[in-house]
Amino acid sequence: MSTTPSTLSRPTPERHVFPLPITLGIRNGNSLDAEREEATLWCAALRYPVSVRQRNEGGLTLVLTHGMSSHKESYHPMISRLLQLNSAGNRDTTGIREIWSIDLPNHGESAVLNRTLLDSRKGRGMKEGWEGRFTTMDLSAYLNAFLSLPQLQGHRVVGVAHSGSSTIWIYAWTILERSHSHPFAIVFIEPTLMFPGMLPTDPRVIHGAANVRGALVKRDRWSNREEARQWLLGIKQDRTRKQGTRENATKCEEVKKRSNSNSKNKGKGIWSRWDDRALALYVEYAFEDIHEPAPSNNPVTFGSYTTPTFRKDEESMLYACLEHTVQPSQLAHLCKFLRPDTSKGFDDPGGVHIIWAEIEEFISKSARADILSAAENSIISQRIIQGTGHLIPQEKPDDLAIALYDVLETHIAFMASKSVRAAL
Repeated sequence: MSTTPSTLSRPTPERHVFPLPITLGIRNGNSLDAEREEATLWCAALRYPVSVRQRNEGGLTLVLTHGMSSHKESYHPMISRLLQLNSAGNRDTTGIREIWSIDLPNHGESAVLNRTLLDSRKGRGMKEGWEGRFTTMDLSAYLNAFLSLPQLQGHRVVGVAHSGSSTIWIYAWTILERSHSHPFAIVFIEPTLMFPGMLPTDPRVIHGAANVRGALVKRDRWSNREEARQWLLGIKQDRTRKQGTRENATKCEEVKKRSNSNSKNKGKGIWSRWDDRALALYVEYAFEDIHEPAPSNNPVTFGSYTTPTFRKDEESMLYACLEHTVQPSQLAHLCKFLRPDTSKGFDDPGGVHIIWAEIEEFISKSARADILSAAENSIISQRIIQGTGHLIPQEKPDDLAIALYDVLETHIAFMASKSVRAAL
């Protein structure tokens, strides 16, 4: 796996790695001593600072969490456009102070750094009869540890969560103990929130169960990243070609160029709908190259292959419906606590906001209504991104940036600027 931002165009983010001490194995209402343990997890993060000329110390600090099976770099195209909008925006509001995008502990660069602990915990769980894979509650403890870092002290943090990572913000705020006062506001992008007693016909339940099964049987090994990229795009490969020849290399390059320039060559899978930048970042940062050495008496490379950093047994578990089931009261409490009330003064938070996809792939209209009902009409704003499905950051990053900037400028930054002006 690459550790340099080779495919990250301007603005170039700073790369950070933080050790996060957390307690693993916490259960909601049912704690099993055999599963609980104190551990230190590594968190790989990208920080996008705003230029000194435009920075406002009272501005908003965005903390972005990706969906299941994604990675921190997936937001880069959206962030690039968002910072352009911020640069040209209204200087009378506080604007963006900085942006953080983090890898969840078993995803992307963080997964590589935590591999020993991840494998050890799974191995012990299998031997001792308890689940050794990370739960959404574990991810919530990890998020809380990140939000407690000194680097975020005194910041107005706005959480931006896509898909399944929406759950971990709710758990982190409503269930676990916190040593921080974040967030100031939250923007959920296509939140896959579920509630107790849901019918098996609900699209969230159907897709969740399908993802659990599908993750375990899907392909997870390729000879190299180019082969993985072509597989993602549904490009058929000619297996009669001899590897390593000049002719083969030329043909591969021609196929790559055609697939990037002509969307008709992209097949029909979900990856074929992605923005080209998002796909390139996915292949670069959501995969790693494994080199398996031969026995010590034969010190040559035994085999090498490319595989996702997010192992499919970890992925399968995190798609389970119970992993994303919250109590309606938890969502309602969070929304009401963050709901601004201008009658109470200038220290109001910025509220909870939702960005939906136009195409109902995972979240149907009835599911939206279910989520809004659970929030007890305390969602401050909603927006719909046209022409996209559930994976908005990968399919329409520029449109997402415009929608997110509108949320920040119209609602969240407005509330923050009132607080700043009142303090002057």
